[in-house]
Amino acid sequence: MLSRALRTTIPLFILLAGLGVYRLAAVGNPTPPLKISRAHPLVIGPRFNLPTVVTDEQLFHVLDRLKPLQNPVNTNRLLHALRLWGPHAQFDDSEVMSGPAMLRYFLDAAEFGRLAGVDTPPLYETDTENGSVVVRDWSPRSPHRATSSYHLNDILATFAEIGTPLDTPLVTVDGTTDINNLALTAMRRLHLEQHEYEWSVISYARYVYPQSGWKNQYGERVLVDELVRELIFAPLHYGACNGLHRLEAMVVLCAADEQVPPARRTLAGRSRQKMRDHMEGIIRLLGEAQSDQGYWTRQWPRGKLAREDKSASLADKILVTGHQLEWLALVPPELKLPRNMVVDAGQWLVRAVQEVDNKTLLQNYGPFSHAGRALCLWRSKDPYQAWRDGISMASDSTLQSGQSQPPSDTPRN
Repeated sequence: MLSRALRTTIPLFILLAGLGVYRLAAVGNPTPPLKISRAHPLVIGPRFNLPTVVTDEQLFHVLDRLKPLQNPVNTNRLLHALRLWGPHAQFDDSEVMSGPAMLRYFLDAAEFGRLAGVDTPPLYETDTENGSVVVRDWSPRSPHRATSSYHLNDILATFAEIGTPLDTPLVTVDGTTDINNLALTAMRRLHLEQHEYEWSVISYARYVYPQSGWKNQYGERVLVDELVRELIFAPLHYGACNGLHRLEAMVVLCAADEQVPPARRTLAGRSRQKMRDHMEGIIRLLGEAQSDQGYWTRQWPRGKLAREDKSASLADKILVTGHQLEWLALVPPELKLPRNMVVDAGQWLVRAVQEVDNKTLLQNYGPFSHAGRALCLWRSKDPYQAWRDGISMASDSTLQSGQSQPPSDTPRN
């Protein structure tokens, strides 16, 4: 009887003791809360300077068409303009918005209300108890779609791209907070089932990496290798702008990883290699899908069959080709790009942006701004400075006619 009782109770005791030890370990070693230690976002610069992709003169003419008009006020358009021109751009034109004015639109609720309208809902809502900052998202049923954020965390990603420090004040209708709280809110809400996670990954790479493994507000651990899996294994066309922001997020994450000392990297070596293999395969696919004129269409994931697409509009061709050239300009240095493929795409973009009518350009300013930024990346030029350099050459008759001397490629020092 005693031995039978011992056989019954001892395993139960061991099980309960084990659960107690596990519970004590869990309580004693909780997942630390996310705390962003970096004061400034990582600077991820271009790798090329190829005048055969776009000459100085051509770049000026493209950028001159992409100056940011003040009206009509549209948050997505202004965000793309801020991303292209930066926070310091100044234009001697009352119809064009300066960089400082664009930045104030996104940092100061009073300036946002003045431009968007006093009856427009604020762009941010702040929880004064926990410090979270939530951006007003785009909704198809909202009468205020034009002044909302179009993509999840696109504003935060743009702040990171233009070098905005985390301690920058963010003045909301609920009081003053900062970009750090905006970033913390985005990272706490980040999860693998997000409909749009591309800008979250870009923000993470620039502001947060190499930190990894924190718990989001849903109790899930956020691991950088899981983010890589999401970027790679979705269908190629899946996501905003024909899936191309996933590729942008990938090259930005790779570049961020390169800047971190090996001992501090949290991205696994196999994940880095998977991203490189994935991008290498897409580069081959783009070589097959490119049209004889140099552009790509939304059918690019079909490879050679994409060349049969004759229905794409000029706006769609500019959208896809600009986004493709943009991420290609930031690929890891060990990936080899076909020079002719890039040159043909760049020269096609130059012609297309200059030929498109004003109405189409205004309606598609966001996607078209990616074309302008891509061309600047391929010349390692700041867009505003490149435009100013063009102004200084305006008296040159060659520039006035839009013609240029035969270019030659100059390796970047």
